[in-house]
Amino acid sequence: MKKNRLEKLEAIRGFAALYVVLFHTLPQKILLAGVNVGAIFRFGPEAVIVFFALSGFVIKYTFEKSADKSFRFYFIRRFIRLYIPLFFIFILGYGLKCYSEGKLADPEWGSLFGNLFMLQDVISQKPNVISPAYMGNGVLWSLSYEWWFYMLFFFLATRIPSAKLNKWVNIMVIVAAATYVVYPFIVNRLVMYFAIWWIGVLFADMYLKKETYSIKSIMPYAYVLFAIAAILGLNLYIHYNYTKIYTYPLVAYPFIELRHFVFAIMVMFGAVLWKNLNWWGFNAAFGIFKYIAPCSYVIYISHHYLVVEATYLSGIGNKVLEYGLYIVIMILFSYVVEVTIYNRIRKLILGK
Repeated sequence: MKKNRLEKLEAIRGFAALYVVLFHTLPQKILLAGVNVGAIFRFGPEAVIVFFALSGFVIKYTFEKSADKSFRFYFIRRFIRLYIPLFFIFILGYGLKCYSEGKLADPEWGSLFGNLFMLQDVISQKPNVISPAYMGNGVLWSLSYEWWFYMLFFFLATRIPSAKLNKWVNIMVIVAAATYVVYPFIVNRLVMYFAIWWIGVLFADMYLKKETYSIKSIMPYAYVLFAIAAILGLNLYIHYNYTKIYTYPLVAYPFIELRHFVFAIMVMFGAVLWKNLNWWGFNAAFGIFKYIAPCSYVIYISHHYLVVEATYLSGIGNKVLEYGLYIVIMILFSYVVEVTIYNRIRKLILGK
């Protein structure tokens, strides 16, 4: 990694974060010369899948490069990375609620503790959810997945022999998908989605071993993803009536899970093909986004309050200018929290 980072991963991370902002902000229809260009911003759920795969790559890479592979060191690093910026978002959400109500608002203790223990999900889109995302900040659903992926990865990487690791993961994720058809809940949902995160782990392993990225090399795991997609296709067929329950069926159970895995398969094959094309056109299309990557996590978890629900500049009278300023303010806030404050706290705790 150049300066301990892969620039292309950074660029994709920055792009994905900003794309999610646009997904939640732009209207469904943006007509340009009679063409609805707004349709290209309708794939926010897919951007989160990109985050999962990138996360798997980074965690595998940093774990293998780390001299200290103890659980204590691993846990502290992952905890402060996820929770310190999140702490500021909890305060931001609660502060804005107090401001809007003109008094000390209900802190929603049940939801807060559910999010602190990473048990949250989008309660309006999935069955048997334990806790909703705090203060309506829907994107926080993915943080619970990330946290438990971290914990599951450490357990597997330190308890299962490397020669058997992929086999164990394959069995786990397929069994989780099969049980999801019978009764979907937090455990089998998380383990099933671990299959997407594991794409990044496999790619990082190949990178570290200097193996060639090819369609042939990824096919063994592609078959696992195909199997899960087939199971989720069956789940959609069996539980199709749920599409009449949820307000937005294309981003809800039982369609969203299949949508996520189909896109994950596309990401896996697309990454290999693009790599073999020497990343033709990548820098021109995505290179600029590496500059916002250092604060992309806070962009992702703060934009609900700072852009989507923001109204303090509504008096401007120009929506383009208004939301453009919201985005600028969000990026500045994210930079201060993630680059300045978080890094200082991290250095105090880790000493580096």
